[in-house]
Amino acid sequence: MFLRFEENPNCGFVDDRVFTERTEPRAVGAVLRKHGGKENWCPIVALDEKGRPFPARARKVEDSGEGICYLVYGGLWGLRLKDPDCRDPWSIEDPHQWGEAFLLLPSDGADVQFSE
Repeated sequence: MFLRFEENPNCGFVDDRVFTERTEPRAVGAVLRKHGGKENWCPIVALDEKGRPFPARARKVEDSGEGICYLVYGGLWGLRLKDPDCRDPWSIEDPHQWGEAFLLLPSDGADVQFSE
């Protein structure tokens, strides 16, 4: 699996990455992340090349540094996460939201809430 990112206001410049796929992708609604000193289930979406949200995906992959793990990924602008109490629409300008290119999470799936 080849991930490519454009330089963008959500997550800046990120080098292309290659992973060996182990499972089919599944839609993701939230991930367990530490942000602002607390660990919370944070809503997550993918962003396309115009900054528009669509469902993030996760699949098990093999990574040379992490072994087997869940890769959570999105579009050319990566992923967008927000605080669990943030009810605002998805926006790269909202201070209660932040961008990530992709996430590598433990293979047991305990940090991923699938939406399917």
